[in-house]
Amino acid sequence: MRRVVSLFVPTWPCDRVRRKNAGAPPRDCPMVAVMQEGNRRVIAAADEAARRIKLHPGMTLAHAQSLVPDLHVVEAAPQEDEAALEQLGLWCTRYSPLVTPDPPDGVFIDIAGSAHLFKGETALLQDISSRLAAAWINGKVAVADTPGCAWAVARFGGESIVAPGRIADALGGLPVSALRISQKTVGSLHDMGIERIAHLATKPPAILILAVRFIVGGLRCPKCQGLR
Repeated sequence: MRRVVSLFVPTWPCDRVRRKNAGAPPRDCPMVAVMQEGNRRVIAAADEAARRIKLHPGMTLAHAQSLVPDLHVVEAAPQEDEAALEQLGLWCTRYSPLVTPDPPDGVFIDIAGSAHLFKGETALLQDISSRLAAAWINGKVAVADTPGCAWAVARFGGESIVAPGRIADALGGLPVSALRISQKTVGSLHDMGIERIAHLATKPPAILILAVRFIVGGLRCPKCQGLR
């Protein structure tokens, strides 16, 4: 049976900078990565300390600095972030040879044939989490039967292990944004009264097409022929 881990690194751009700088600035110092958007400088990524004080991607740097004058600011470098994510994927091969980076903020690991080497899924996930924390990387992991379900639970769920055959139970209460669809589509579904994945079951079959790609685990990445 297929079992896939989704590793979610929500503050990867900032974590990458801290690793490059041997942990500086300290993790309790709010840090953001910024980019140019038209004639504005906006936040592209914010670390945990910045998010706790309500700084978020899309906010202008001027607004953020008015709230936090001593904010630590770095330039966004998406190409460097993606290259580093590829390296993180290579590191993840310690858990399985079947690994696929999932830019911009994740990695998929197929552990169907390797979980027993780590004394089970719980111990394997705990090992990933502890090693990431020791390396100044903020990460969250979840495992499920499909990449799509693991992706959703890692980002929106409250558990880390979805038991085999329990995808529907795990997904029902999650927001429709967990289907990996655009914010425009999420807004359209909200207009139709669909806010949770379980609400899709009450709608006509045509609406359910939105969920098919997700439930079956997505498409294969043409570049790397891996899980998506």
